[in-house]
Parts: sequence; C-alpha cells; structure tokens
Amino acid sequence: MTALTDAWHGQAADNAANPALAQYALASAVLPGGVCASARRNDAIGHPFFVSRGDGAWLYDLQGRAFLDMSTSHGASLLGHNHPRIKAAVQQALDMGIVCSAETVHQTRLAQRITELVPCAEMVRFAGSGTETVMHGLRLARCATAREKLIKFEGHFHGYSDALNFSVMPPLDQAGPARTPTPFVESSGVPANTREHVIVLPFNDPVALEAAFAAHGPQVAALLLEPINYDQGCLMPEPGFLELCRDLCTRHGSVLFFDEVLTAFRVAPGGAQQKLGVTPDLCVLGKAFGAGMPISALVGKKQVMAHLQPLGSCQMSGTFLAHPTAVLAALAALEEYSRPGFYDELDALCDAFYAGFQQAIDASGVQLRLQHAGPRFGLYFGVTGNIVEYRKAASKNHDAESLFVRACYQRGVYFQPAAHHGFSAVHTGADLRLALEVIAAALSDVRAAQGGT
Repeated sequence: MTALTDAWHGQAADNAANPALAQYALASAVLPGGVCASARRNDAIGHPFFVSRGDGAWLYDLQGRAFLDMSTSHGASLLGHNHPRIKAAVQQALDMGIVCSAETVHQTRLAQRITELVPCAEMVRFAGSGTETVMHGLRLARCATAREKLIKFEGHFHGYSDALNFSVMPPLDQAGPARTPTPFVESSGVPANTREHVIVLPFNDPVALEAAFAAHGPQVAALLLEPINYDQGCLMPEPGFLELCRDLCTRHGSVLFFDEVLTAFRVAPGGAQQKLGVTPDLCVLGKAFGAGMPISALVGKKQVMAHLQPLGSCQMSGTFLAHPTAVLAALAALEEYSRPGFYDELDALCDAFYAGFQQAIDASGVQLRLQHAGPRFGLYFGVTGNIVEYRKAASKNHDAESLFVRACYQRGVYFQPAAHHGFSAVHTGADLRLALEVIAAALSDVRAAQGGT
C-alpha cells in the first residue's frame, strides 16, 4: 500500500464526525433521497459521494481528501476534471454573454466536425441529455417510417422516457421467457398501454431477432441498441450480430438506431460504429461528447434527419438546445480526441491496467469476471465465462460488488456501484498502478468476507 492511501485510510472519520453525513441530512430535507439524480446515492458507502472539487483524475470530498476517480461521471469525463481546453472553451462562451436560444457560428462548426468523424452523420441536431435525445430519435424514426413499434434489447438502457425505459434491469423472476422477454417497465407512472409498442429481445440472439422481424417487420419503426452494452458492464456484440441488425433493418425498411451515449468518442473518434464497422441510420452521441458539459446530439442519414422541423413535420426544439457553453466545450473535446496519438495513448493505458487487474483477480482467489472495451469496464462477481447477454450479467453477486466498492472507497479510490466503471485519458500510469494496489487490497477483503484466507 502506498503512503498516500495509508494516510487517507488513517484519516477516515467516524460517522459522528463525517461532514458527508451532516450534508446528507441537510440534503434529504429538501431533495428527494438527498440527491438530484437517483443514481447518485452510493449504497455501498451509505450516502451520496459529496465532492468539493475535481482536478484531473482526482475528486476531493468535503474534507478535502483525495480520491482517484474510477467512475468519471458515469463516463462523461473522458478528459478528467478541470481540463484546460474545456475550461478555456467555457470561458469563451461566458465572454459571449451567456446567450441561448440563438444560432451562432459555433453550432455549425461543431456539426461539421461531427459529420467528418461519425460514419452515419450527414446531418446533426443538438440537445442536452441522452434521455431527451433518444426520445426525440425514436419519434423521428416513427415519423420517417410511419410505423410505431420499437425493438430493443434486454439490459440496454436508453434513458428515462416512458416509451423507452423498459427491461433495463428486470428482476429475473419477472423478465419472462429468455427468447421472448416480457417488457418490464422500470418506473411507476408509465401508462400501461405504452408496452404495446415495445418488443424486447435478448442481445446477441440472432434466432430471436430474425423471428421478431419475421413476425413484426412491417410495423417496426426502429431497432434501437447500444452497439457495446456498457449499461450491463461491457457486453460486446457477437461476431456478425450487428451486421445482422443492419441487414434486417435494410430489408424491412426499419431505422437502425445506435445509442452511442456511452460509446461515442470512447473507443474511436467515430464511436462504436467506426470501431465495429457497422453504420446505423441514426445515432445519439452523449457523455464524453461534452467532456463533462451537458450536450448530446442526434445524428444520422439525411433522408431520416430531413423529417425534423422545419424541413419536415417531426418536432425537436427547446430553449437550451445547443447552448454555446456546451457547444464550445464539445468542440474543444473533439479537438483533443482528434489529437494524433490520443487513442494510442489511451489504448496503452488500457492494456497495462486490464492486464494488472486480471493478475490481481487471479492472485486473489475471488471469482470475478472482468470485461472491457476502451477505458470502460464491467465487473461480475461470482460469474465465470464470457458474458454476452443480460441474464448472465444479472446473476452477479451484488453483495460482493458492494463490499469491493466500499473497500476501495475506504482506501481513497472511488467506484460508483454501477454496472460500468472506467478511467479517463488524463489518468496516468502511476494513477492506475495506485488503483491496482487498492483493487488488490479490496479483493483481499472480499475473499476474507467469503471465508477465504
């Protein structure tokens, strides 16, 4: 263990003196659950992770203690925190007077750059969150095809809109048959008839996919998927599966719609569609796109995008869409992602980190499956063998995962207890070696809790 993590561990305050607990009590009086987003409660540590600032690969709590960030804002902070290029871009936008609901030259510049990088991007419309952008994309696909049904995959997350928040993490006893899952609504308050328009399928099952198109092809507006299913950790498409998705959509006149909120700019400058060699008709870019600023984009083929108003009849508008602060930040981020050697350097970090992580797993005696693509990875405690679909991913040992997250937190490395974890391009080799030391110690805690020696 390093002096840094020893010192952090020695400073750990008891609950009575913990400012985070005091802040949590204050927050809980005015914020439902004490948080501004449901996912921000960290059940492994018993309260949200309150931070005072971030810098590079590090976050600092209310006491100023440093934590190595292995969540990176659920993947949004691919350039870490406080990146000078992003700060300068936001300052440029502030100097413009905080204008919004107006067009500037910068939105056009950003759209042009996206069309140069992303294979399917012939036209672009900007928005804020991934939820709203995927929602608009589904409406656009329905408009372009004059159809209503959606095919999505079990375990794939596409935001919180009523039409899309189905079968992301269904309880296995309520998920229905493996090959024809029952659409499981992830929130109360959704009209019951919404599920009539959703067909849920197992990921990486070509037989189920072909059967669904055979039965419903003329009614299918879109096939929507994460090309890499990061929202279940990291489930890769099996060889030929994305190509089958492309072929079936082409044959049946449906829109192939990639949700690249998580994969955009993470695995390649053109996202997963460039990396995997399959071009959709429509996609959403998000998270790393803005390098920490709130921006997303709906991009696609002109024949689909031309249905948006004012060219067509499909509405997509809003006062804060393409706010200059986020647009200029995204332009700066794309400049950094386009820097020669950016992905080579990132890949080198990945290679060293994942090799070290696997060595730590092997040495620990803990049953743990590690799957990864680019600087994002999933951990499956208690699971062996390659995982390519939701139900195997969902069988992981959540108690062991929670113990691991808590043990890392106690040593100054922050993991969110989520399906996917990751690091940024500004994490150094030394940072990741420190993470590996802490990971090895945390795995020892898990092994001891499981009755090992």
